[in-house]
Amino acid sequence: MLWYLTPYAIIPGVAAIISASVFVLVWRHHGTALARPFLIMQAVIIVWCVAQALELSYGAYGGKVILTVVQYLGIATLPIALLCFALIYSGRERLVTPWLVAGLAALQLPTYLGAPTNMLHRLFWSDMGLQRLPGAVVLTVAFGPLWYYHLIVSYTLILIGTVLMVRGLLRAPPLYRRQGAAILVGVFLPWVASILYVTGVRPFGFMDLTPLGFALSGVALAIGIARFQILDLVPTARDAVIEYMGDAVVVLDAGRRIVDVNPAALRLIGADADAVLGRTVVDLLPDHADLVAQFSGLDYAATTISVDRGRGVEHYDLRISTVRGRSGLVSGRLLVLRDIGDQKRTEQELQAAKEAAEEASRAKSAFLANMSHELRTPLNAIIGYSEMLREDLGEHDETVQSDLGRIAGAGKHLLALINDILDISKIEAGRMELSLEELSLRPLLDGVIATVEPLARQRGNTISLQTPPALPRLITDPTRLRQILLNLLSNAAKFTQGGQISLEVTLRPGAPDGAHPEMIAFAVRDTGIGMTPAQMDRLFQPFAQADSSTTRQYGGTGLGLAISRSFARMLHGDICVESSPGEGSTFTLIFPPVPAGAPGDAVRQP
Repeated sequence: MLWYLTPYAIIPGVAAIISASVFVLVWRHHGTALARPFLIMQAVIIVWCVAQALELSYGAYGGKVILTVVQYLGIATLPIALLCFALIYSGRERLVTPWLVAGLAALQLPTYLGAPTNMLHRLFWSDMGLQRLPGAVVLTVAFGPLWYYHLIVSYTLILIGTVLMVRGLLRAPPLYRRQGAAILVGVFLPWVASILYVTGVRPFGFMDLTPLGFALSGVALAIGIARFQILDLVPTARDAVIEYMGDAVVVLDAGRRIVDVNPAALRLIGADADAVLGRTVVDLLPDHADLVAQFSGLDYAATTISVDRGRGVEHYDLRISTVRGRSGLVSGRLLVLRDIGDQKRTEQELQAAKEAAEEASRAKSAFLANMSHELRTPLNAIIGYSEMLREDLGEHDETVQSDLGRIAGAGKHLLALINDILDISKIEAGRMELSLEELSLRPLLDGVIATVEPLARQRGNTISLQTPPALPRLITDPTRLRQILLNLLSNAAKFTQGGQISLEVTLRPGAPDGAHPEMIAFAVRDTGIGMTPAQMDRLFQPFAQADSSTTRQYGGTGLGLAISRSFARMLHGDICVESSPGEGSTFTLIFPPVPAGAPGDAVRQP
């Protein structure tokens, strides 16, 4: 009777069923790199277990030999698949190439060829026979030299794979340690079963429990797949990020000794890992020995440092993070250094360019200020002589009178332009000074209105002044205040045709926490052409006007508002504007009645 039922076939049969179940479970991941060697492992275990179950259930010598050879073909393939699985799991996927697989298969070639051809040379099994036991007929073998070669190669490959996964487990965070533990259980069970078989410690007297160990490892791996997504979460993906990132990563223990570094850190230090590990942070960051201690009370800190290693000053952005153990206690520090040398050089170049531009601006402003003084003297002479000639000629020659009027008008326009350039140049050069004095506000306002009124009437406008019953006495620079108000009112008259212009003076509370509890506001309102938000953005830029068309139609240099705002800010105030196209504009000058540091207090008068 060739085939018979034996209880000994139950164990490998159950192992085959378990492995087949794991194979089906993992098949949906067959497109991932890690799943492919894992599926091969399960397929080989299924072949091994099925062949063992059949061999135990078969009674003839020849059939048992053939089924045993089939088992060893699977046994020789299993370590190759396991090593490829471990390489991918540990982040060394690039090593798993067809050349590597071919080389590993070549190592197992004596098994692949020796087991099937053993009857010719007796080098794999030196002797084989049948032994009848209660409930089974078993094949007994004596091991030959090729079998021991097979044992050494297989154990070596499995050992390498085990070491790779253990290292991955030790370096992994808690979640990956749980999934790694599932894998290690799966790896060590076959080790235990195989060692028991090889050393002759066989609980069932003759059976090799190694396939059962691999089947039970499939149970552990199945748990890992179901609970921890082993095939989806590969912890060494995190290691790969650390390995290939451009930032230097250094791990310190509680004694501030270097216990781990990535390649970028080794390049930064200029040494290999053996020369770095175990050294202190002082070796890594000379002149910054107390840096880690400085942030010892913080879980996270960031700063910039400069290091001189004799090859020039190097600049780094340094991040220090706390590493805690499972107990929550600090077990070390993680240092991440990013080279910011290019950024620093760019900043230095920008700073040098800024300083050069500022120096050029100061030189330009000083030149313009000096030239403006040189130009004003002959212009004043031209204006004065033209007016004298007009008085001397009287009404005798209207043509000459008209020409002299044009000369005087052009001179006054040019003089006003030069005065504006002189003011803006002094402001930019930091040479503009205020002359503060206590003054009565009403006479100044009346004088400003009287000055602007002819220009307003010339364009068909009406102008009005509104003040509170009690005007404050101010401590300010009357010349600059008059200049600001004249500019605002002149602009309102220039851009308004047949409308209304008003100057309204009010008192406003200052900021609750500010240095000035009270502010005085001068609001200049008109019903002129108004402005769009885009035009208002250009208002206070030197030599710029709201729109290029206004220069052609209304004239002007674009300096008046820039100068006025600069004066307002020198008086600890500002100028703001509200406007709508076609509805007019409101410019508001606001500043404290008593600037900071001015002597005395403002006094109200009726």
